[in-house]
Amino acid sequence: MTAFLATGGRVLTPASRDATALAHENGVIVWAGSDAPGPALFPDAQYVDLEGDWVAPAFVECLASGLDAGAAAARGVIPAPIPEPHALDLVADRVRAGERVVLGADADPVEVAAELTRLAAELGGPAVARCTPVLVGALNGGSTPIDDQTLAALASVGTVIVLRPLVDDLTGTDLVRIAASGVALAASVRAGSAQAADEVRPWDALRNLTSVSGGRGLSPRAAFTAVTRGARRAAGARDGTSGTLTPGTPATFARWQTGALAVVAAYDAVQRWSTDPRSGVPPMPDLSGPDPVLRELVVDGLPSVPSE
Repeated sequence: MTAFLATGGRVLTPASRDATALAHENGVIVWAGSDAPGPALFPDAQYVDLEGDWVAPAFVECLASGLDAGAAAARGVIPAPIPEPHALDLVADRVRAGERVVLGADADPVEVAAELTRLAAELGGPAVARCTPVLVGALNGGSTPIDDQTLAALASVGTVIVLRPLVDDLTGTDLVRIAASGVALAASVRAGSAQAADEVRPWDALRNLTSVSGGRGLSPRAAFTAVTRGARRAAGARDGTSGTLTPGTPATFARWQTGALAVVAAYDAVQRWSTDPRSGVPPMPDLSGPDPVLRELVVDGLPSVPSE
């Protein structure tokens, strides 16, 4: 398959904070960096002029039951579904069988943490972590608020919490504290319940995650990670790079026409250092402005749909 070299853009990749070019071949990212060395590294590649566009991992919807994949793709979203939630009393059997553990919004995080801790003591922490325990929208489940001890227990066995910023009221939720606990955060970009006609609104999901009323929302970068790499992890990826534009990962990305990029922190204590270019925090689209316009979605190296 022909190699593709895209230059003249702004590329969000762990390989380089200031990447402007990206190469992929056989459906896999093979390089990211500055424009200058690209032609020498890939002399036979098919060239693509990004025209200043922002290239980033595609949004991932992990609560994808009934999702209209075509409509989602038109908004830069691809499905990577997790299994349907099950009852708490099935957790032990599922862990022993090595099956995924997925609990819904009605689950009490304290009870979940206690059960996972018991199983980790009985079977070993790795046995539980291999099941990638997922709590879907369960931050406020049960009668006991989620506390630091519960978060630590969930983090110790690799739990992922899937937030639903367009469905649940996150008012007063300290997402910064939860993320700092080691619990992985993922997020859905769906605007409603599991119905085929639901609309996906990825940029609104990011806005809700970063502007939690009465609490501490995520930084734009952390919110974006939740709807890309975090969602991939919720879906079962354990390599740590799925959902990023790291060389060696699938060439699945979206190309967006956007305005100036900015570095914005989650809250004032971080703002003082994260906006310094030396911090290495990558710039993101300004969420206070209009939604970026999708120019192209590429899935495993193949063009999917242009913007509407």
